[in-house]
Amino acid sequence: MGKKIIYFIAIAAVLFLFYSLSQQVYQSLRAGNRLDSEVETLAALQKKNSELKKQLLEVDSLQFIEKEARDKLNLSRPGETIVVIPEANIQKVLDSWQEKKVEIIPNWQGWLRLFSK
Repeated sequence: MGKKIIYFIAIAAVLFLFYSLSQQVYQSLRAGNRLDSEVETLAALQKKNSELKKQLLEVDSLQFIEKEARDKLNLSRPGETIVVIPEANIQKVLDSWQEKKVEIIPNWQGWLRLFSK
């Protein structure tokens, strides 16, 4: 009977150790996945940060300030004349420049249309 108790305690200890070890492995894998996702987030934020730094350099330039003043505030340099074209006229010009849709049909249909007219 004493051997059965020792055997039962040994099996319980092995099962407990196996359970503990599996929990630690699972937590380590979750921590690794969390670390990978944080690394991806960090890379995305660093990329966005570099883009924002480039944009900041562009916005700080005198050319950008002048362009914004000309476009949004309708300012001009001395001696320049501002011409404002109505949106409807611009749309008419753009519509006339748009290419017409070209219908692509098989050769035999093209020949049939040519001779059937």
